[in-house]
Amino acid sequence: MEAKKILVVEDDKDLLNIIKLKLTEEGFKVDTIQTGSEALDYLENNKPDLALLDILLPDIDGISILNEIANKPETKDLPVIILSNLADQGSFDQASAIGDYEYLVKSRTDLNDVVKKIKEKLKIK
Repeated sequence: MEAKKILVVEDDKDLLNIIKLKLTEEGFKVDTIQTGSEALDYLENNKPDLALLDILLPDIDGISILNEIANKPETKDLPVIILSNLADQGSFDQASAIGDYEYLVKSRTDLNDVVKKIKEKLKIK
């Protein structure tokens, strides 16, 4: 089976590298991006199997990116898992108002749990 492609949008370079290493070890093909505008550009030309998205980015916030994903025919079915340090109810509500997205809080989530959620979303045993 061909490796599933995961887009990771995260501005913390160290965390980005750790996530990429973990997902690569798990057999995924990983593309990494550090800004919201780069993520939107990437999605214009690429079709990942899933996106792992931070909310707090240096330019365009993750909620705006989520809106773009949800409102474009070519990306509206893209599974997205939000991985953010924003743990307030307002952020959860904003994401759930856009669609049925998994929302994980970085400080409360182990990388193994992230991998498990990705596999669930992609229906990988």
